[in-house]
Amino acid sequence: MDETYFLYSEKGQRKIKDKKSRKRGGSAKKRGISNEQVCVLAARDRKKMIFSQVQGIGRLTKEQLDKAIGPKLSNENVLCPDAWRAFKTYAAEKGMGIYRFKSEGKIRSKGLYHIQNVNN
Repeated sequence: MDETYFLYSEKGQRKIKDKKSRKRGGSAKKRGISNEQVCVLAARDRKKMIFSQVQGIGRLTKEQLDKAIGPKLSNENVLCPDAWRAFKTYAAEKGMGIYRFKSEGKIRSKGLYHIQNVNN
């Protein structure tokens, strides 16, 4: 599983308050992940079942993670996320195995485990 971030947009809304429109894409005013971005969680299992859901504005928390995928996982599952610490603490609390990969790293597989399907 992995999370990705998109700039917050109100495209299509008729009445937008307190926000100047962006023209042709644009970038966030703040560096890094902030409340200008929306988090989307994506997960895929070996049976090719895909889960994708908007989690909210800003950085992903373990509470959001538990609410989104908690009922779908058991302690027999092995998580293969990137290096974000919410995944590590979530897996430790649930007693799951975890193989973490660095997002910027060149190593994206460890034997049977990889995150390429989610990244694609």
